[in-house]
Amino acid sequence: MGGQMNKPFPNAPSPPSQGNMSTSAKQSLAEIALQLRDEQLKAHVVHYKRELETNAELDAVTAQVIAELQMLQQAAQPPKSMSLPKPEDRGQIEIELIGNLKIMLAKLFRSDKLASIVQRKLGEVSKRFARLFFESELHDKLKGGNNETKTMRFSEQALFHVISKHEAAIRADLGKFEYHNPDVKADALERLDDWVKELRNGFLTRTTPELNALVRLLNEVLSLFFMQELPPVVGELSWEVVREARLADSKMRGGYKVSAEMFTQFREAFERRFLQRLVPFAADEMLKRVHAGEGKFRSETLRFVSDPHIFSDVCELVCEGTYDFLYNEGFLDLPGDWRTKLGTSGAV
Repeated sequence: MGGQMNKPFPNAPSPPSQGNMSTSAKQSLAEIALQLRDEQLKAHVVHYKRELETNAELDAVTAQVIAELQMLQQAAQPPKSMSLPKPEDRGQIEIELIGNLKIMLAKLFRSDKLASIVQRKLGEVSKRFARLFFESELHDKLKGGNNETKTMRFSEQALFHVISKHEAAIRADLGKFEYHNPDVKADALERLDDWVKELRNGFLTRTTPELNALVRLLNEVLSLFFMQELPPVVGELSWEVVREARLADSKMRGGYKVSAEMFTQFREAFERRFLQRLVPFAADEMLKRVHAGEGKFRSETLRFVSDPHIFSDVCELVCEGTYDFLYNEGFLDLPGDWRTKLGTSGAV
């Protein structure tokens, strides 16, 4: 576990001390989460071949992944020479695409129970959430762009930040001494490592009860979103995605489905509309529950629950599961090795 904080966004809206975020703040948060998701896609290279032993082999795999991601980006703009369907054909194609996508999404996002793939993805979301929480805790500044220093609430927390801040200088000073035996120096450095780890682990242990409570709230909120908020609007969502991505304009199709060449446009439209629905609902519900637990959560936790990284992670995991589902249902063609190289299993 490192102490590196995820990329800060100076313009990220801060949650109010009481009540819900404004509509404009939630829209801004959704846009930041979408920006994060796009950055994840461009930079996300999974070392999926664990057996690779040499850097040369790993570099070759990385180069191949980057090349294919660039091809996906280029595919978002169809060649100017591509002829579009006739107006009457295009209208029918669009109707069929909207109807088919609505049927598929209604099978995935149901009001009576969570689909197994959604349940599995929510388990992964919880792990990502815990990692973000600990990364945030190990940073001495509050989330956001105001460079605010946290209030120290535990002795281990204060000592950890002080030692971490001066650790490099301490190591340098230890290296300046003359030692009777090299083992003495090695033992001193090892004891320093152990001390830092002990302080870090002791501090994080003190915050674990709060994390467990937050994970329960997050699971509760996301379950409500996927079972109550999303099912009634899958038709509207399908209409927006098909029209915004101009899927009916594609000449590259096999029946009324989305071709691999159109996947980038489909993904961008789907994730934008997904986040525009997820963020306002989830941000308000999480803040409501955190406020209701008066005295249970720290003020920095209030700032954390509106971190856009949380929503971009939910988007990444759930949407990739959705693409797997749509692929297996025959609605969507995925570019070669897409799921493997982004670390998804491909199983529904």
